[in-house]
Amino acid sequence: MRKIRVNQVRCNRCGEIIVSRSRHDLRWCSCRGVAVDGGTDYLRRITGDGNASFTALSEYVDDPVREGSE
Repeated sequence: MRKIRVNQVRCNRCGEIIVSRSRHDLRWCSCRGVAVDGGTDYLRRITGDGNASFTALSEYVDDPVREGSE
């Protein structure tokens, strides 16, 4: 299993990037379309309704570091 470095998603409705920083740190975007949870322990995504969607932006320890992320 890959080790999570950053647990984050972008809401495709409002464009907000939300990050869960620790276990059980459930965070919703401002339009309540998507939530992220789990910190670096696990990945959990919740959508607020059937029309909500998101783009996964999580990073893993063995991934190359994205410019501007650290």
